[in-house]
Amino acid sequence: MPPTDAVGIAVIDAAERLRSSGSPSPRLDAEVLVAHVTGRDRSWVLAHPEASLGPEVVARLRAVVDRRAAGEPIAYIRGFRDWQSLRIRTDHRALIPRPETELLAEAAITELERRLARDDAPIVAWEVATGTGAVTLAIATRFRQAIRLGRIRLVASDLSPDALELAAENLVDHAATDLVTLACADLLDPAGASLPRPDLVIANLPYVASDEVDARASALGFEPRIALDGGPDGLAVLRRLLADLPSRAARNATVLLEIGVGQAAEIAALGPVGAKVGIVPDLAGLDRVLRLDLQD
Repeated sequence: MPPTDAVGIAVIDAAERLRSSGSPSPRLDAEVLVAHVTGRDRSWVLAHPEASLGPEVVARLRAVVDRRAAGEPIAYIRGFRDWQSLRIRTDHRALIPRPETELLAEAAITELERRLARDDAPIVAWEVATGTGAVTLAIATRFRQAIRLGRIRLVASDLSPDALELAAENLVDHAATDLVTLACADLLDPAGASLPRPDLVIANLPYVASDEVDARASALGFEPRIALDGGPDGLAVLRRLLADLPSRAARNATVLLEIGVGQAAEIAALGPVGAKVGIVPDLAGLDRVLRLDLQD
């Protein structure tokens, strides 16, 4: 008989508790949380069901299971999310990086590669509302040499000082503090003044309607509302950014925006007159990134 505090029994008990609380993935959550409190990975948990946890670990597990049962995201409980081969610190200061946002990072990287290959002109790339800094960090680690050679200047801004502090911590973790200019700013306000006008704008702005944020409070309530709530129609912040582009962005700038499903046409219509519009779909074929190429 396995001990009463065995890993396998702990997983079963935690999964049952999470299932009853409404978790959409109770078994996976339980395995991840047992791995977290033991300092092991999930494969160890699966391979050692008869290992004894001990009373202190059992107490820690009970506490984190209670947090998860209350709806707190796993990424906040563990304090990180593995995203695009990067370990990103996560806490209540910023939105948790989503898998779909990897597409935004990949689109930005592809555009920078294209511009670097096209000519020797320096490029200013600016991520607005950087949050944890995940997208900026993906760009910085991909283009370390180009940034240090002055081919790319990378800027990341956020309206929230707390979020910007978290982004700075993530840059420190990946030895990238010298690669990025951080700015506490409302959208592109400093562009053309204290900071240069961007050739590439990257943004995952709030695009969820206020009513939907309220309806999904149990799932989204632990994350900062300022990073989710896009106003009555979900487009309030995007509308402001798009209106500012002619006066804030560089000539012939490219803008990459993460968007919600079904929002592409409405957001594109808000863009500057004459902008060329493109869509980057996700693996499910859903519109996920809107591309605007500004024209003179």
